[in-house]
Formats: sequence, structure tokens, C-alpha cells
Amino acid sequence: MFSLISLFAILGTACFMMALVTIWYSPLLFGNAWIREVGISEAMLEEAQRDTWKHMFLTFVSFSVMLGFLSYMVILAPKIGVRPVELAVALSAFFASAMVAPTLFEGRSLRYYGIKVGFYVLFILLGTIILEYWPW
Repeated sequence: MFSLISLFAILGTACFMMALVTIWYSPLLFGNAWIREVGISEAMLEEAQRDTWKHMFLTFVSFSVMLGFLSYMVILAPKIGVRPVELAVALSAFFASAMVAPTLFEGRSLRYYGIKVGFYVLFILLGTIILEYWPW
């Protein structure tokens, strides 16, 4: 089964997702709102910049692992009688539901929930579509 998974598709989609997360958390979209919601100061941002490459590498690895699971889901979905995008919608709903309790427990706002969960729902949906229709 793993021979059907394209490593090139996973790594290519991970690169796309790195670009997407950069735009998502930039001031262009939700970066400023996310910083306010999390309570990060300018000093904390400057300190975090020293580890930027480490964070980027670990994010890329984590995205690649998640996309590996998504590509496995794309392969298995037809075997259980559903289209991959239908399974992605179900997985997105599961994730969005699972994040309600931790968000409430942490005392976070609905805006924080929307920013964080919104990215991962988009990640699951776009990742599934890209992996399903990857040309090679």
C-alpha cells in the first residue's frame, strides 16, 4: 500500500503548505489578530526569530507526516466506498470538534479558535485535493 504513496507529491504539497501557513499567519491575513489573541510581545517575537530555521524545519517535517497520512487516506477512501474529499470533510469536522474543549479550557476566544482551526481545516481539505489530483 505504501508503494502507492508518492513521496514527491507529499514533499511538494508540504512546500505548498509551508507557503500557505506563512501567508495565513502573516499580517496580510491573520498574523496580527493571532499575535493579539496569543499575547505575544515584540520581545518574544524577536527571541523566536533566532530559532526560525529550526521551527521551519520541524513544521515541514510535521506537515510531511500529516500529508503522508492524508495520502494514505486518499488511497483507502475508495476502498470503503467514499470519495477522498468526503473523508477529508469528515476528518475536518472531527478535528474542528476536537479542538473546542482545549480552546475553552485554555480560555481562548472564538477568534483564536477560528484562526487556528481554520488553517488546519484548510490544510486537510486542500492537502487531500492536491494529493488526489497530483499529476505524477
